[in-house]
Amino acid sequence: MKTIALLGQPNSGKSTLYNALTGAHQRVGNWPGKTVEKAEGDFFYKEQLFRIADLPGSYGLTANSEEEVVTRDFIERGNADLVCLIVDASQLERSLFMLADFAGIHCPAMLVLNMMDVAKENGKTIDVAKIESLLGIPVLGFTASDDAEYPKFYETLEKAVENPRILSAEGIRKIADAVKDSSVERLESLLDGADFGVREHFWVASKLLENDPLVMAEVRATVSPDRFAEVEAVLKSEKSAGGLITGEAKYRWISEILRDSVVEKKNVVKLSRFDKIATHRIKGKLLAFGIMFVTLIGCMVLALPGMMIGFGLMSVSGPVVHSISESLGIWPVLESFVNGVLIGGLGLTICMTSFVFAIVFVFALVENVGYMARFSYVFDSWLSRLGLHGKAIMPLFSGLACTAGAACGTRVLDMRGQRLFAMVLLWGIPCGAKLSVVLFLATAFFGSAAPLFALVFLILIFASFYLSSKIFGGKLLPLEERVGMIMELPPYHKPQWKALLKMVGRNTWSVFKKALVIIVSASLIFWALSYSSDGNVENTVLYTIGNAIEPVTKLFGMRWQLFVSYLGGVFSKEASLGIMSTIFGSTDTAFSLISRDDAGANLAEVLSAAVSKPEALAFVFASMFNVPCVLAMGSTYREANSLKWMFAIMGYYFAISLGLAFVAYHVGLLIF
Repeated sequence: MKTIALLGQPNSGKSTLYNALTGAHQRVGNWPGKTVEKAEGDFFYKEQLFRIADLPGSYGLTANSEEEVVTRDFIERGNADLVCLIVDASQLERSLFMLADFAGIHCPAMLVLNMMDVAKENGKTIDVAKIESLLGIPVLGFTASDDAEYPKFYETLEKAVENPRILSAEGIRKIADAVKDSSVERLESLLDGADFGVREHFWVASKLLENDPLVMAEVRATVSPDRFAEVEAVLKSEKSAGGLITGEAKYRWISEILRDSVVEKKNVVKLSRFDKIATHRIKGKLLAFGIMFVTLIGCMVLALPGMMIGFGLMSVSGPVVHSISESLGIWPVLESFVNGVLIGGLGLTICMTSFVFAIVFVFALVENVGYMARFSYVFDSWLSRLGLHGKAIMPLFSGLACTAGAACGTRVLDMRGQRLFAMVLLWGIPCGAKLSVVLFLATAFFGSAAPLFALVFLILIFASFYLSSKIFGGKLLPLEERVGMIMELPPYHKPQWKALLKMVGRNTWSVFKKALVIIVSASLIFWALSYSSDGNVENTVLYTIGNAIEPVTKLFGMRWQLFVSYLGGVFSKEASLGIMSTIFGSTDTAFSLISRDDAGANLAEVLSAAVSKPEALAFVFASMFNVPCVLAMGSTYREANSLKWMFAIMGYYFAISLGLAFVAYHVGLLIF
């Protein structure tokens, strides 16, 4: 087995290549001892097994983030038989910096110039053979989204493995050493005799000048104290200019490589009229909001067929299961289990997956055509105050449609800490179902005063963002690891539909499988707690538990009926209405935690008569900041790949919702 490490900057097409090579043979977890996501997969070529390690996307190999540390550690330890560097051929001047940062590491490498089709559209002609002769490693001009390109990729990969070549840093060293009184040369001499594994002394000296803390610690432990004191003296003399020396040397080396190997047509428009609007400080935001609105509508339209199938499954299958159970003489409890757990759980999973499919597809399409970078750019200044990048705006906005699907959208963020923090914020954004239920309840209890709740909720949502940044920001987004958004504006191009649909289908199927297990398990728990053979809610376990804990729940202004409805909202927001309709309406029909049927036309009158104003106030605030539905939990677990974090976020929002309920109830007692 040969291990291939995929190394590249974000948006270089690395994930497209990885998905195309490994297909369904993928495994996702965390790197040992780290919270950074680890993606591995396998494929065969000519009876040879290849293992692909998709290293976290980063712009260089300096230890600025946990992702970059993981990436560098994997390469330095010699875990890869070959490092496959993927760069954007349409943005070679900037995207080759990763290659320059890799030079000096003695690990076999090959270079893939991806998106050659886009480069051609931009008027660029790239001499791949000349770049290969200058670098001394295999170089391939490639388009990862085109299936017809893969035979030549496999051929180049095979040659690179059979005849391994090392990327030399000699060209960069000559440029750096040409500087008068070169500090790089002095540092190299001080490192003479020290063993740094696969890394050249020049590479280590460069990282010392770039103030890399891990390299600094390693040099301290490797050389003698006297030598290290001299190293510190050299670095002190350079102050903050050391990184500029190596950085300039790398960019000059890149320029020399591209000078005669890339020909670009003159008069190619660098910034289109559309981009002048799309990147404008004010107009860009207005345009982005318009595109977000259209995107949101598109997601809902795409998700609608799946939603109809999922929620229609119960009504269609219910009579069929009942007829079969009667003819076979099956116990009613088994019929209830099949309908409530198996079919109901499958229906909810289909609903969630349809939203996931819609949002992943739309996000991928927006990114595929090249607009996502502009979208992120105009909102970066806002979100940077929370420690996030501008890329987070789209999943946060789509949370208004569906929290479950939006959680999948956090994949556009580069670092795991950013993805987790974005999911924390997402849980505080009301989805369409939650908003409709809460506003219905506010209208039912408070009539014409309901619009005031919308304003108060908006203020509280932003307040929750601030609170979340204080509680989770230090852990997930340490100040020393926060860096500005580095993102090229890729050229616009036509989407590669085949590759796009393959990627979306693979991701959707992966989400469906994991969500099905979680949702069916949750359905089983709620079914067991709420089942009653005679349909009387007072004969359920949930009723017994509710009565037992009522002395506690009353502190939050919720008697057991309201608290059970609050818990039902965890499963689906509409379920809380169904539960209240059954309990307060005194019907003979047992409530369902998976039904999306509305509570009935007279529910508003029933609730206003049965529930006091302070209790209503508490319940409305608790419902607004209650944890999202079980669909969102499943999606969050899938994306975070951590039960610990899912439960941490869940506990956080339970605390917020019950805390607000407590305050609202006691304020209500003073007012009403």
